[in-house]
Amino acid sequence: MTYAVEFNDVSRLYGDVRAVDGVSIAIRDGEFFSMLGPSGSGKTTCLRLIAGFEQLSGGTITIFGKEASELPPWERDVNTVFQDYALFPHMSILDNVAYGLMVKGIDKKNAMHWRRRRWKRSG
Repeated sequence: MTYAVEFNDVSRLYGDVRAVDGVSIAIRDGEFFSMLGPSGSGKTTCLRLIAGFEQLSGGTITIFGKEASELPPWERDVNTVFQDYALFPHMSILDNVAYGLMVKGIDKKNAMHWRRRRWKRSG
């Protein structure tokens, strides 16, 4: 199976600090995925690795079957929504989720349809 995002034994070191250590996860296309953990546990580092803003120290990340290290950030077709609503506090949660679709040129009607369908699926 090809996953939307897959980590295989991913590590990220900052000097002697292991921010991410041997993480393996597989996220299916269309799946809403949450990373939960205490401060300093590597959540943001994992998101930055997926986006291409950090370099791997070990392991591999694939995005739809392509080795992520071969893709610059702008070709990864991924988005991150942090739990802090401060990015667009004047917008609803659904509008924040749909924002990335509209930036990509998807008209508002289709973006709203997509977000409602995904929202219902997430329960």
